[in-house]
Amino acid sequence: MKLKRSLLLTCFTGLMLAGFFWADDIITRLGMTQYNARYYVLNNLLGNYNSSFEEGEEGGDADSEYKQIQQFQIPYAKLLPSIISGNKAAAAKELCAYVKQYCNSQDFMDDYNKKRDACKPTSEPYKPDEETIKGMRKEYDSQKADYEKQKKSGKMNKEMQAAYEANLKSQGDMLAQWEDPHPNQTKWEKQFPADPANMIKARLQEYLTLVATVDFNAQLGEPDKYKKRKFLNPEYEKKPLKWKACYRAGKEVNDVVTAFVKEWLKGPILSATKEKMPAEKTNTPDNATTVKNNPTTSNSNGNTNTVVTNPAPVTDTVAAPAKGKKSLLNKLKSKAKNIIH
Repeated sequence: MKLKRSLLLTCFTGLMLAGFFWADDIITRLGMTQYNARYYVLNNLLGNYNSSFEEGEEGGDADSEYKQIQQFQIPYAKLLPSIISGNKAAAAKELCAYVKQYCNSQDFMDDYNKKRDACKPTSEPYKPDEETIKGMRKEYDSQKADYEKQKKSGKMNKEMQAAYEANLKSQGDMLAQWEDPHPNQTKWEKQFPADPANMIKARLQEYLTLVATVDFNAQLGEPDKYKKRKFLNPEYEKKPLKWKACYRAGKEVNDVVTAFVKEWLKGPILSATKEKMPAEKTNTPDNATTVKNNPTTSNSNGNTNTVVTNPAPVTDTVAAPAKGKKSLLNKLKSKAKNIIH
């Protein structure tokens, strides 16, 4: 199942995007809802599954599985096996189609701005007084000059050089934050630009860089007692989850994605004209959520509201299910235990 779900993961991390007629039909055939599909597309593109900006500033190992699944997640599609058993390349094209169609819609801009506003920082981190900061800057500049001198002399071995560089980077990052009068605001504006085109372009380029490093001939070992198959090459086992997702999706799927991404980067990333996404089809699979445009109701901004039937009503296409932050974090921690290896 993980092997099959990786097709979706590769598509919905914001790395697979295109545009074809009736692209939304693939979502219905996968047994997904528009709500869920758009939720994953937006948050994987942003690399942010937090409900606030401050929430994403927690400490910890940035390369940990827990941190990685705060940046992207695997969508669930109950009818995926039937899609995989057919033409995977065609399915990948249709998924690409859906994502680009959504990214170029007014729905995406509305959802993006809601997420952007929700994550806008309301406070700034602690910083020392100005005299302390000036003193630390002076000490940092002195250490950096000493490092450059030692490096030029050739007396530093690789381990010492790496330790020096790591220490300087840590101090430099801290000073940059302290010397910025509004560091959280600066980070927010960088992560959530008013125009998301450059952010999407960066994700496309990130995908091309990443997929070029994937060894699709890599061998997996036998399933362990937890039924997980790990790479025989220990270096591959250390790769980030996105790398492993591309590998499990397979070369056939990634060839489709690569060709598309290269083509997209030749032209405008987003169109100037925005249109509403088509209403979700009513012939959804059993137990699937149906989302329809309500033509008679609009909000104060003039945007058409949505009516959601079965399960609980949802009006924000990008907000996570209404649960407390602790519950969400517990879920993420639980997912980290079962993430792709």
